[in-house]
Amino acid sequence: MSLHSETTSSPDDPPDAPLVAFALTARELSLFLREPNDGLSVPHHRFSEADFAGDVWPERLARIRPTVLVTGWTTPPLPENWIAAPDCPLRYVCHVAGSVRKLVPRLFLQRGGIVTNWGDNVATQVAEHGLLLALSALRNAAHWRAFIARPPATRRIEELATRTLFGRRVGIHGFGAVARALLPLLAPFSVSLSAYSAGVPSELMRAAGVEPRASLAELFKGADVLFECEALTPATAHSVSAEILGALPDDAVFVNIGRGDLVDDAALQREVAAGRLRVALDVVADEPVTRASPYVTSGAVTLSPHIAGPTLDRYPHCGAHALEQLRTFLRGERPAAALSLAAYDRAT
Repeated sequence: MSLHSETTSSPDDPPDAPLVAFALTARELSLFLREPNDGLSVPHHRFSEADFAGDVWPERLARIRPTVLVTGWTTPPLPENWIAAPDCPLRYVCHVAGSVRKLVPRLFLQRGGIVTNWGDNVATQVAEHGLLLALSALRNAAHWRAFIARPPATRRIEELATRTLFGRRVGIHGFGAVARALLPLLAPFSVSLSAYSAGVPSELMRAAGVEPRASLAELFKGADVLFECEALTPATAHSVSAEILGALPDDAVFVNIGRGDLVDDAALQREVAAGRLRVALDVVADEPVTRASPYVTSGAVTLSPHIAGPTLDRYPHCGAHALEQLRTFLRGERPAAALSLAAYDRAT
């Protein structure tokens, strides 16, 4: 089945054969699904990018009536009134990327719809990026360019105040897939590990060699390096308050590879302006980051443009994972990566 074709079917297709529709741009297809033929012998359709515009999208969905939607970053949100209609044919959303909260209404899962995404497959890459940010902050990478630009005779290496990760006290806010993927990456540095995540059993942390903390304040107070990778929920939004940030020791490293809205952004900006903490961010509250962002203009923040997910060479693996889940569904089985309502609610 070519991914670049319009709706096709065979005279041999049963009348109730599922219709798989690809709602991906040409760029997404090239990144995730590089093979020109995915081997799926079912009726299929590919929406054009023009179908995504304004009021066109609901009309196209109503006309094509897909059983399965393969979606990506640019797929428009699914209209809730279409999902709620008694005759809505959609049964499965196979998302090749990560976040689905803005794409799929919760009602779809409540009605028994299936949603998969890249799930925990990218946790190791997110953790890898978090380690990069922590090491960059400890070595003061944000100041390297200005340092190199000065005449060599005026440079003093002590100005960079480089520090090592070896032997540090490391705190982790969260204990999901990314947090757990950090643990083996940190092991060679002989760090002491502690973590806090509301509702996670202490025994689970201790079994992983991590000391559970009783509160977020206690976690921050005892950390030389703090990794923020908690899930964003109504309960965790802005949980990293000015008071919590203030509990970090002077010159501690704060790394956010979770979500910007976990943190009181104004309080974090004040910490950056004061220069008390070493701050390394892949996510911030106001995205996308522009040149006017305080995190850019300060010149003191180790900043990456929300790229802690899969590296470019891993996107085809995410596409292969999506197609594996899709084939499972087409065999009449429930995909192993199907999101539960609880997982959907924790997602961002």
